[in-house]
Amino acid sequence: MERRIWLRGLGIYLPESSLNNEEIEAGMPWLQTSAQWISEHTGIRKRHVARKDQTAVDIGYLAAREALDHAGVEPEEIDLVLLATNTSEYVYPAGAGLIQAAFGTDDSGNLRMKRAGALDVQQGCSSFLGAIGMASGMLRGGAFERILVVGADVATRMVDWTDRNAILLGDAATACVLEAGSRPTGLKYPPFEVLSHFMRTDASKSAAIAQLGVLNPENDPFDHVGRELESGDGIRAQMYGKDFFGSLRDEEHRFFRMDGRQVYRFAKGVVPRQGYLEVLRRAGLTGDMPERFRDVESVDDVREREARVELCRYLATKVDMFVPHSANLSLNQEIADEMEIPWERMYITLNKYGNTSAASVGLSLYEALRQESCYTSLTKRDGTGAVKVEGREIRVAPLKSGAIALLVSFGAGNSWNYITVRCG
Repeated sequence: MERRIWLRGLGIYLPESSLNNEEIEAGMPWLQTSAQWISEHTGIRKRHVARKDQTAVDIGYLAAREALDHAGVEPEEIDLVLLATNTSEYVYPAGAGLIQAAFGTDDSGNLRMKRAGALDVQQGCSSFLGAIGMASGMLRGGAFERILVVGADVATRMVDWTDRNAILLGDAATACVLEAGSRPTGLKYPPFEVLSHFMRTDASKSAAIAQLGVLNPENDPFDHVGRELESGDGIRAQMYGKDFFGSLRDEEHRFFRMDGRQVYRFAKGVVPRQGYLEVLRRAGLTGDMPERFRDVESVDDVREREARVELCRYLATKVDMFVPHSANLSLNQEIADEMEIPWERMYITLNKYGNTSAASVGLSLYEALRQESCYTSLTKRDGTGAVKVEGREIRVAPLKSGAIALLVSFGAGNSWNYITVRCG
């Protein structure tokens, strides 16, 4: 019999400082944006910012510590540490090993996690779910018994704060403990059973999101708020100087860069059609599939729009909560629409935290166990600025025992992951 896999003990860490849209409007006029524009076009109202002395490892460790506490697991019981991150301080050593070391030593001077291996997983914003999927496979195979998975990014440090894409990102960390065996008991919050995983990468357009080098830890947005810069060409050089982050030339600079239109097309056109059916089928949730779709391998294979809508409506009946990577509310809403999932079943947290990269889905899942999600859908305006569609309040109830949650993440390298879990 196949081993059952359980996700027990979620932890998060949010830096104390936050940067809201009003501060960006007032303190970064060179971005030529406003608090209203940011909230109406992205759904983001603020983002958290790590201290200068905090790395992805530092905040990841704090999330991991909470995860172990909630899981009722000691560091000595961990067999493997996976750190999902895109903002490593070093090329090597792996940040996962530094988190392992952060749990300290025992009375004999040995690492408390002395039984554990450690490695990093880098798959853009998909990294945390990718790491959970990998960990689940290793646990099912019997190579490990208990794995700590951490997702942490100091994303505000990798961006060019003269580029309007910077407004999307925030810093955060999440972590969980995965184990094989019977259902865990005695926990404060219910565990999740991991039912299935789907991973895919289409690297044909992988340059749409890229970063050519490691971080410069001095790139703190609070250092830039209120600076006086002359608008026009050369604003990046004014901000950073010539040697701040390698070359400052467009084709050579080492900041995070993104072709937003290409990413949008990929995420909206590919992600809802490849993985949606497959992961629910692998979870054993499609036994009553309508006869006409029994031999369909993927939603992408259904070319007729009406038939595709019918299939997606059927699949949506299997999903009690949809937890996507909180990237941009416009994109999240369109993906949910493509999947025929009502917004009232889509749990997001980007309004409070922004796009937190690898930490995003874990943050939402953590909160979904504790409280409802409340956000405002996007306001749509015409060319004159008049409101065409007024934003409305969306409330998403927290997870209940037995509920099926569909998790999805997508990111750099045109990589995406689906995971289905059952609560409790």
